[in-house]
Amino acid sequence: MFLFTTPQTRETQPANPVVSAIRDGAAKTGAGFDYLLKTAQRESSLEPDAKAKTSSATGLFQFIEQTWLSMVKQEGPKQGLASYADAISETGGGRLTVADPAAREKILELRKDPQVAAVMAGALTQKNREQLAGALGRQPHAGELYMAHVLGARGASDLIKTAAADPTRAAVKDFPEAAAANRSIFFDKAGRARSAQEVYGVLAASHANTQLAASATVTQTASPQGGDKPAEIAAALAPGRAKGLIGLFSTEGSRAPVSRAVANLWATPRDGASRTASLDAADRYYPRQTASDATATAPTAADAAAANAAASTRAVQAPLPPARPVELTQPPPAVQDRSAGRTRRAPLDLSAFMIQRNAR
Repeated sequence: MFLFTTPQTRETQPANPVVSAIRDGAAKTGAGFDYLLKTAQRESSLEPDAKAKTSSATGLFQFIEQTWLSMVKQEGPKQGLASYADAISETGGGRLTVADPAAREKILELRKDPQVAAVMAGALTQKNREQLAGALGRQPHAGELYMAHVLGARGASDLIKTAAADPTRAAVKDFPEAAAANRSIFFDKAGRARSAQEVYGVLAASHANTQLAASATVTQTASPQGGDKPAEIAAALAPGRAKGLIGLFSTEGSRAPVSRAVANLWATPRDGASRTASLDAADRYYPRQTASDATATAPTAADAAAANAAASTRAVQAPLPPARPVELTQPPPAVQDRSAGRTRRAPLDLSAFMIQRNAR
């Protein structure tokens, strides 16, 4: 009904402001929107003011205080939060503090702002990606990036390496603080401590088939030595050659074959070799000529005369067509056309050709 027209009245559901904020944060930082959305769903069920009971984690992405202060200190000036970034200082032990309690409260409350939280989460994702890539020697996938969100980049690297080297080792031994704040990850329902391999699987499964940003995709170029060669049909579509279906939409352009594979179907084998596309149009189309035909000598006039004589004396074996009925060979009687004052041919009488059947 609405195939070619737009209905006059159509109710549209308003966009979710939280999802829109996550989309904007992904666009500003280059992080994957799908990844950030799944992370927010896993961490807070898309509740901007979510608060953990076992730690200081707050907001869409459940930032703990130290991680949030670190991100505001680093990314704040880029996002118009320079005044908040300047208020954060580092102690001798590497801990971040804010001297003014009121300013500290405002900075921490920004975790509940979807716009600011999404930008900081995207920046943290890119930072964790770089650190994990350096530690692992490869690009991490989405599940491993989420491990870095929960355990930090160094903790995620340790977990990944332990799962590969000592998969049965209890993960709680290496991450006691994280296990205390995330018991459902490090312990099963019976209270048994999960191994490093099991914890890896739990965290990776939450972000299975999650798309990352384009910057995380490693571009693989074909090596000139040992790499797969492009198919000839693809090479034939290179710039300057005839494009597929060019004859369907245009009468201009190259007359070269669309692909060498198609040209080979019409090419003439040379010296018994396999078919190869010929540059000569006369050799590319029918009639084809075999190698034996090309080397044979031309027949003389005497040979042609002898062949014709033999053909004339040879009996004809093919059946002849039936003879034309006599009735059809005679011209039909003429009828005088009084209205027009001229003579016209009478209609054909078909009764002579009909088979009469007597009723039984």
